[in-house]
Amino acid sequence: MNSSVTPHLAPKEHCTGCGACASGCPRGAIRMVPDREGFLYPEITESCVFCGHCSHICPALKSRELRPDPTVFAVWNEDDAVRSHSTAGGAFAAIAALVLESGGIVFGAAMDSNMRVVHTAIQNREELPRLMGAKLVQSDMGECFQQVRYYLDRGKYVFFTGTPCQVEGLYRYLGESPELLLTADVLCSGVPSPGVWSKMLEAMHYIKQRRVKAVQFCKKVSGSGSRFVVDFEGGGQYDAPLLKSDYGRGLFRGLFLRPSCYRCTCCNTNRVADLTMGFFRGLPADFRPEQQKKGVSMLLINTVKGAHVLDLVPLHREKRTLEEAVKGNPALSRCASSPQERAAFFDAFVSQPFQKVYQRFFAISDLSYGVANGGRLRKLLGRLKSGKKEKKS
Repeated sequence: MNSSVTPHLAPKEHCTGCGACASGCPRGAIRMVPDREGFLYPEITESCVFCGHCSHICPALKSRELRPDPTVFAVWNEDDAVRSHSTAGGAFAAIAALVLESGGIVFGAAMDSNMRVVHTAIQNREELPRLMGAKLVQSDMGECFQQVRYYLDRGKYVFFTGTPCQVEGLYRYLGESPELLLTADVLCSGVPSPGVWSKMLEAMHYIKQRRVKAVQFCKKVSGSGSRFVVDFEGGGQYDAPLLKSDYGRGLFRGLFLRPSCYRCTCCNTNRVADLTMGFFRGLPADFRPEQQKKGVSMLLINTVKGAHVLDLVPLHREKRTLEEAVKGNPALSRCASSPQERAAFFDAFVSQPFQKVYQRFFAISDLSYGVANGGRLRKLLGRLKSGKKEKKS
């Protein structure tokens, strides 16, 4: 490939990593590779023939059409068992179940056997729990876009869920909005680095001397906020309030979000998908307090197709205002702010052992020690600092 002439792709700070360019390249000349921060970016290979298709379908190089304001509903699943295993009110599970029961395919983020977050397809309700619950890591799209096209071409109904930029990437890849495709984007305030998550897994493995077998980023506990729960093979568990967990503190400081997230064009009410789903924050205290304790989903109806689907699913719904939705949910009005220490964090991340990075940027205060696991985390971090390993329990 002539290095002096390369296809025009989005500047790195605007690239969302959706993978539309790699999936759509007719020569297979683009691959997604991780950078120093652990995020995937397109890399053009020698097979490139400069056809320009990647530039044509790149969402970051296109303007999004303006849609009418969405209609807002507070919704919840009337099956308490399903709802208890959902991050919010169980809206996704209800819609996905409807699609699966009609013989359709559902795409969403799941965790593989190595605890990587990957986009995958399911075809039956038994697999649905894999896609339920928030995954607070940017997912690897793999060949999902090609798979969506494969099923659509064979007359299958497809329900695709993802971040707004992933949904937009799919539409650009397809070049149309097929009748058999239903999409839902999630309320998103930024996607964390898969590379940082991988190092966190290694650190937890080191401390426990056991492999991680399951992760719940936002486990729902009645009467309290979300909890970050990690289960290990052979027994043992890390369980802490998400905001006070090691990972949660770095996440909610915005330390390791993708650069494009700090200038996201999707943090507004001009949504990409047919539906938008998320936790409905900011509801009045006197609005169905018993339901709020169980979790209530925000559901934005962005298209006629989305409105039709809502009429079919068994969700309790109550109409709310767009102003209320925006006020309580920042992802509908502004993107994340880049913290001053982000550059220092990643400089350390690429040049120092992760234990040192962990100690410097994920330090736990005395108050947090008392809340999280009754002080057990203080002992674990002490062993980490001293180089000692925790005894198996």
